[in-house]
Amino acid sequence: MLIDELKEEIQEAYRRLLSEKGFNGRGCQRLMIAEMARSIGNVETNEEGSGSDGPNICVVEAGTGTGKTIAYTIAALPIAKAQGKRLIISTATIALQEQLVNLDLPDIRRHAGLDFSFILAKGRRRYLCLSRLDLALQEMGSLNQTLALYDDERFDPDESHRVLYQDMMESLGRGQWDGDRDSWRAEIDNSAWFRVSTDHVQCTGRRCSHYDNCFFYRARERIHKVDCVVTNHDLVLSDIMMGGGVVLPEPEEAIYIFDEGHHLPEKAGNHFSNFIALKSTQGWLSTIPATLLQMTGELQEIGILPGGLGQFEEAVNDAVAGIEQMSALLDPVQEDAKHSDSGWEFRFPMGVVTDEIAHLSGDLLRQLTRLTNLTDGLVSALEDGVGGADEFDDERYEYWLPIISAMAARHESAMALWNNYMHRDPAGDAPFARWITFRGASGESGVEILLSACPISVSESLNELLWSRVFAAVVTSATLSMAGDFSMFRDKAGIAAENQFSTLPSPFRFHEQAVLNVPAMPVDPREADQHTELVCKLLPDILKDDMGSLVLFTSWRQMLAVIDDIDPAFAEFVLSQGTLSKSEIVSQHKKRIDKGEVSCIFGLTSFSEGIDLPGKYCAHVVLAKIPFAVPDDPVGATLSEWIESKGGNSFQEIMIPDAALKMAQACGRLLRTETDVGQITILDKRLITQRYGTRLLDALPPFRRELGNG
Repeated sequence: MLIDELKEEIQEAYRRLLSEKGFNGRGCQRLMIAEMARSIGNVETNEEGSGSDGPNICVVEAGTGTGKTIAYTIAALPIAKAQGKRLIISTATIALQEQLVNLDLPDIRRHAGLDFSFILAKGRRRYLCLSRLDLALQEMGSLNQTLALYDDERFDPDESHRVLYQDMMESLGRGQWDGDRDSWRAEIDNSAWFRVSTDHVQCTGRRCSHYDNCFFYRARERIHKVDCVVTNHDLVLSDIMMGGGVVLPEPEEAIYIFDEGHHLPEKAGNHFSNFIALKSTQGWLSTIPATLLQMTGELQEIGILPGGLGQFEEAVNDAVAGIEQMSALLDPVQEDAKHSDSGWEFRFPMGVVTDEIAHLSGDLLRQLTRLTNLTDGLVSALEDGVGGADEFDDERYEYWLPIISAMAARHESAMALWNNYMHRDPAGDAPFARWITFRGASGESGVEILLSACPISVSESLNELLWSRVFAAVVTSATLSMAGDFSMFRDKAGIAAENQFSTLPSPFRFHEQAVLNVPAMPVDPREADQHTELVCKLLPDILKDDMGSLVLFTSWRQMLAVIDDIDPAFAEFVLSQGTLSKSEIVSQHKKRIDKGEVSCIFGLTSFSEGIDLPGKYCAHVVLAKIPFAVPDDPVGATLSEWIESKGGNSFQEIMIPDAALKMAQACGRLLRTETDVGQITILDKRLITQRYGTRLLDALPPFRRELGNG
């Protein structure tokens, strides 16, 4: 129950913040504080005193200018402390995390009179591993290179890495560095960092001789001592998939704020997916006997080795032969594959693989299971050997344990894919999307074949692992509904309908501040080449009066074609995605505007959010066309098939709401403050000529409209 003392504490904190900062209170911000406080403050504790009973999720759609950070911090912190819970603020982007930790939370603590501590939580990979740094300095070559499962895990140590590692060791010794990658004084190359960091699989935990000084475990201890933890969606998802409470507090002991919450279902899909690269897997499997032979050369007897080496060799040979069979079986499929950004793809309709592939996947699962059982025995033997009386032996066991643990994890990852391909999805359940990707060209190196599986719905998984366990949670973003209808997001995220859903009024005067223009165009965007030609012709004239502008495309193909064919005089003003990092493009754009120069950013969907161009930096946003999802996306295509198979209309139920949200995100780049003004132009006649156009336009803010003008 939200008692009067808590209400007064929240209200007083907000009044004090406004007074000290000289702010005027916003109605939408006050409303967000009230709704959040009422929702999470009235959550009832279950009989165990940890989790909650009844509705405990508050979904709030709040547009730019609301001041969401202030609202959810001031509303949730006092309640979390009163309930004895940790407040976990999770975001989708690093930029927002850094803003929270470096600016927003210190500012709120200073001016709102709230006494709270906070920390930024990161995964193991962001911290230096002292054990691996020691090994890297002892020998630059490592078996972990040959055991890399995927090509992007491989690296080639060089002399510059040795210099870097020595510099790291000296900086640690002088107390000038805390082992956090993000606080190192210069950018660290991924290949160099990978060698001296670790993941939960290869980390030996308390068995490590460096455990007492481990930077990750020190940080994790602090996580459980602060009032507020700032993190990202990926770490939250990783934690709950490991059972919860591994890195972050247990869900039952936490109140979550998911800012940029519209990303959560998509990120969950990535975490619940599986894939395997056949040639790469065959490669690291083939190295196992030599690796084990080297290990027994150092340790003599360990587990069933060296006598059981023949069992490993037999299991490896069977698995390699099975993968060769799978490669031969899939090779003809390439003839039916379609070109995509990631290679040549073949998607199984409704995610149903052929009986031959399913049968062979079962064989591979059994072969990998046998190999996994053998490897797990080695892991157990190595774990027993760590911490022995002989310091020299202890170091050798400690060296080999993460290597064999990583080997076991690779086996389990492969097993997950084969298990997925072996079984049929239960009748009536949302299926997995399953597809094959062919990369590279025939020749000496050959074609790499990747098998992928991804759920088309994560609602049940999120409900089971997250929503059913959290004490309370708030999900917020500027784009969660379509004209106040939350059903699409609710179904994607697995949030029950009895929870609280609300859309807050915007602080912007949309009708006065911006114009939405859909010019009359003779060409339909579905006529791709003609539409691109017309966009090239129109853009210079549309943007001739604007110093700062943003043009958003739905495909690389069209954006690059426009860059190639547009008037060279206009092209001089363009900063295009793909030429520089996102942050550098925004930085250069602002510098140009500050110097009184014209600047225009060309970007894809990723530039529709996460960039802030207030005032003069963006007076005009142009959408080249309606951002409908790419029709050959394997997950989206399988989802559409499933909806159609149930008698639904995937275009009406999925594609239109999805496009509406993306349009709202794109249009949200224009007005960033209450004093901004400008124009939005959408070069897509379907908004006027097609029946669904009205539905899409009605889902946008109430800008002043000029439809069908020249």
